[in-house]
Amino acid sequence: MIHVSPSCRMLSALVVVAALGVRGPARVDAQSPTFKAGVDLVPLTVTVTDPSGQYVTGLTGHDFTVFENGVEQPLSFFAVDDVPLDLALVLDTSGSMGTDLPLVQSAATGLVRKLRVCDRGAVIEVKNFAGIPQPFTSDRSLIERAIAGLSTSGQTALYDGLYVALKEFERERRATTHVRRQALVLLSDGLDTKSLLTFEDVMELARRAGVNIYIVALRGEIARLPRSQWDDATFQAAYTMGALARESGGRTFFPEFAWEVPAIYTAIAQELASQYELGYMPVRPGSDGTFRRVAVRVPSRTNALARTRSGYYAPRLAKGW
Repeated sequence: MIHVSPSCRMLSALVVVAALGVRGPARVDAQSPTFKAGVDLVPLTVTVTDPSGQYVTGLTGHDFTVFENGVEQPLSFFAVDDVPLDLALVLDTSGSMGTDLPLVQSAATGLVRKLRVCDRGAVIEVKNFAGIPQPFTSDRSLIERAIAGLSTSGQTALYDGLYVALKEFERERRATTHVRRQALVLLSDGLDTKSLLTFEDVMELARRAGVNIYIVALRGEIARLPRSQWDDATFQAAYTMGALARESGGRTFFPEFAWEVPAIYTAIAQELASQYELGYMPVRPGSDGTFRRVAVRVPSRTNALARTRSGYYAPRLAKGW
C-alpha cells in the first residue's frame, strides 16, 4: 500500500500501481510520474465519525478494511489531507431566493476562501435553466466574482443543475491524470419545478461519477413541522435528496432559516478537511458494466462509522473488441 505525506501534491495513479506489493507505508516524491491508461484504481473518499458525530482523525491505511460485493480488497492507496479537491457550488437562483441570496452568496464566498492553493472551485446556477457562470478554476477571485454576479429569477431546474455539475466533474476526471477528490454542495429553497431531466437520471449519473454530494435544503416553515405533516411533494423531495447524498457518501441539511447557512457551509468545510482518500485495485476485475457495492470498515475503532459512496459501475467493454 502506498501512503502520501500531507503536502497537497498532485498524485498520479501510476505511483499507486508502482507501489503494489510494497509492504507498509511508502512515501510519494513530489515529482510524481504521469498516469497511464488502463489503471483501474477505485478511489474512495471516506469520512469517519464516532457515535457522537465527531470526526475521527489520525488513522492510517492499516486501520481500514474495504469490501467490494462482500469480498475484502487490499488497499493500494491511502492519503489524508494532501489530495487536491474540486468543489462545485450549485446555487438555486430562482425567484424565490431573492431575499436570501445575499446571505447565501456571503456563505458560499466564505467556503471558497477555505480552499487551498491546489484546490479548484466551480459555480453552477439553477433557475429556469442550469448555467455555469464559472467552470473549474484555482483562481479564487474568479469564483468569488461569479458568486457575486448571481441574480434571481424564474423557476427551479434543480435536477438539470445537478446533472450539469456532475457532467462537469466527469469531464474533469477524464481530462486529468491525477488523483483528485470531488465534492458538490447544492443549496436550494424549493422543489424542482422546471427540469427536463428526472431524479433517476441524476442518481444514475451520481453513482457513476463518484462525487460526494452535500444537500442544503432551505425548508423555512416546513422544516419546523413534523415530517408526518409534510405534503407528498415535500416528503418525496426530502427522500430523493437524502438518497442522493447517502448514495454518494455526502450529507443532507434542512435549515429553517437562511442565517443558518454559513454555519452549515463551515461544517461542510470541516468535513472536507477531515476526510481520508483510499484506493484499491479490484481483486476480481471485470468489464460487465454492473454496479458493485462498496463498504468500508474501521476494525481498530469498533464504534467508528466510515461513510463513503455506496459503490461504482465496472467498466463495460465495447462489443466487437
